[in-house]
Amino acid sequence: MLKTRRKIVACLLASLVLISIFFALRHVKQLEIQNRHAKYYEDVLRQQTNASGRPIAKVLSADRDKPVSNVIVGMTLIGPDGGDGGFFSFVTDETGIAHSDWPLTPGRYQYHLMPDPKSRFNRTYWRRGQPYVVISKDGTTSMPSLLLNVKSGG
Repeated sequence: MLKTRRKIVACLLASLVLISIFFALRHVKQLEIQNRHAKYYEDVLRQQTNASGRPIAKVLSADRDKPVSNVIVGMTLIGPDGGDGGFFSFVTDETGIAHSDWPLTPGRYQYHLMPDPKSRFNRTYWRRGQPYVVISKDGTTSMPSLLLNVKSGG
């Protein structure tokens, strides 16, 4: 009887150790992802800040409808077959407007918004029913207002 109890306790302890290891590894992986996002954010911000070309889109906070600066606007061209036709990224200025210094292929672009990882905002992705960024043949854009989601409690 005592041996059985010891085996049960040993199994429970082993299970707790394995569960602890699993959650520790998961936490480490999440930190690695956050660090990669922060490095990507800093790299793009350094390269794209102060672009002065044509306006592409305006980013507003979803809760206050106010412009948000230093947001990376990633855009993916939606090809005629619905597939990915290329990816571009731009950074919003102090008025929340992202500018492009180079000509873009005409078409529809889905977007994702990447704010400063330390800000009160969440990454925000295009969803069905939201506007595309549309680039016309003359290079002008539909200039949509894109809403940036706020972190819960933010």
